[in-house]
Amino acid sequence: MTTAVSPVPRTPWGLWRSPYLWLATIHLLGDSFVVLTSGVLAFCAVTVAMLTWPFAFIGIPLAVGANRFVYILGGWERGRARITRGQEVLPLVPPLRTGSRTTDALTAIADPGMWRQFSYYTALLPLAFVWLVAIVVAWSIPPVLIALPAYYSDFAAARAQLGPFTVDTMTDASVAAVISALFLLIVTPLLMRSASALDGWLVQTMMGRSETGVLAERVTQLVESRQQVVDSVEAERRRMERDLHDGAQQRLVSLAMTLGRAKNRLADREPSVRSLIEEAHSEALQAIAEIRDLTRGLHPPVLTDRGLDAALSAVAARSPVPVRLSVDVEPRPSLTIESIAYFVVTEALANVAKHAEAAHVQVSVKRLGEVLRVEVRDDGRGGADPVLGSGLRGLSDRVAGVDGRLTVTSPPDGGTRLVAEVPCG
Repeated sequence: MTTAVSPVPRTPWGLWRSPYLWLATIHLLGDSFVVLTSGVLAFCAVTVAMLTWPFAFIGIPLAVGANRFVYILGGWERGRARITRGQEVLPLVPPLRTGSRTTDALTAIADPGMWRQFSYYTALLPLAFVWLVAIVVAWSIPPVLIALPAYYSDFAAARAQLGPFTVDTMTDASVAAVISALFLLIVTPLLMRSASALDGWLVQTMMGRSETGVLAERVTQLVESRQQVVDSVEAERRRMERDLHDGAQQRLVSLAMTLGRAKNRLADREPSVRSLIEEAHSEALQAIAEIRDLTRGLHPPVLTDRGLDAALSAVAARSPVPVRLSVDVEPRPSLTIESIAYFVVTEALANVAKHAEAAHVQVSVKRLGEVLRVEVRDDGRGGADPVLGSGLRGLSDRVAGVDGRLTVTSPPDGGTRLVAEVPCG
């Protein structure tokens, strides 16, 4: 969407050839009519809204209705600008209904959009008079003076008084006619163009939204929708963990117990069958262990129940590399942010165990205002490259999904420092 005015000729000759000159003049003439109609109606609507909203049953609906009526008048004015000047003005958005009659009435009275549109009609009142004078000067006086040589001699004493100038000869009348013709050809179109541009700026400023504001609103909507997607993904992960834990894992446990009983009942009979049962029992136990590892990686229940401190303490205890852990995240962030911090730490510790050959790891998780800062530092061999490592790329994408930032410092001479900062407001 755009708020730009359609291309307008800049030269007087181009304006004379363009319909813009005539449409702009018509629009400026129409401002006087708009002041006397829409302006008066807007004044009445705002007055009704101001005076009636304290009265229940009748006053509150009238206040809300008056607010909506001002927006309707503004829509007519934007439509007029679109027709006569080709000017696209992004409409202002009326306040949303909350369901509370009193709240809606107060919102309608305090609505900045309504007051902006009312201010437009207030500012248009003196400007309409100025435009009327400009149109008379630009379009009426020059044709009269162009014809002056033909009729000035009809005045008494064959002289015409033009302000401080007296025209009493044909030469003077001819000079006045030439000057008036040049004024009509050059000044009039430029004057109409300038007046129309000022009028268009007033419409854009007071009757419409700026493109920057629209883009900011769109960015806010995108951020909110993205956060909803991230939250839904985290909720789906938790649902999968519950389904695996309560469904498939429990069935495998039951299967393993049944196979174990069958193996015990066979004792030493049917060695071939017992061997098959033992193999199936072993596979079932291995599947149970894998599902437990998978559910632990999806979203550990302790993270939901007790937060990052307890969940990361369990991760640090399982790490083959000694971990020194520090967690200070009060007040507790959302589950989505906690999950991201948890996966950053677990992936970083897994990378340290696999590749770093480190002796110690320091993990610090701290909330700094509206930012959660996660730092993982090891004394390994270094040289980690986020571009080459799929695990680090995945972490970077996950952190970026909530407007966070991941930085990795890993010089070749040893040591790696991973820092993730995610908003948690």
